[in-house]
Amino acid sequence: MLHDLDKTFEKMLYEYGKLNRKEIDVSFELPGRDWSARLARPTINCWCFNIRENLKLRDPQLNYEQVNGKVGRRYQFPRRMDFTYLITAWTRKAEDEHQLIWRALGAMKRFTTIDAQMSVGDLRYQARPIPLLVATEGDNPINLADLWSVLDNDMRLGFTVRATLELELDMSFEAPLVLEGSIRIGQSDDPQSGELQSVDLELKHTDNGQIDNDNKEEE
Repeated sequence: MLHDLDKTFEKMLYEYGKLNRKEIDVSFELPGRDWSARLARPTINCWCFNIRENLKLRDPQLNYEQVNGKVGRRYQFPRRMDFTYLITAWTRKAEDEHQLIWRALGAMKRFTTIDAQMSVGDLRYQARPIPLLVATEGDNPINLADLWSVLDNDMRLGFTVRATLELELDMSFEAPLVLEGSIRIGQSDDPQSGELQSVDLELKHTDNGQIDNDNKEEE
């Protein structure tokens, strides 16, 4: 679900911030010093750094289903969980940084909720629109100076975004969690066994949809 929230934010930034995907990246990695040193082009970073329950929006803990006029099983209402992101812009020049963060702020601030039409993936099946608090401290003020000291990086201009999702407590996890897969092509003395004596090409498909080629040419 959190991955779908990331993708929804990415969609909002590109569509409503009028950003060119070929020129500007959107990242969700921790904006530490090592990460920023690897940047090759302007980037908007959306780092989720805090999760906590929104007690003001908590529903009663139990409810009852009725079947044929009789009380059935009890179930728990979803808990409302706040996910807080720090949004920053990373460019070589301060003026470009300010323009990029202004675009990001304008794209996010226009929404007070995220509805199903805007949502990506399983986020579309949330029972209620997702509350969105943009560049507002809310009930839990955040000391950004302390946050940057933990990141061990130069402090950047930025703002926070808080989204409140429903966490189903009665849900079950049945499908295996697969974050990446790989295809290996090579030579085998026994093809039916699936064992390769030599690997000519290996392609890895990661959770972000990218395909990495690990094939290395022999010198």
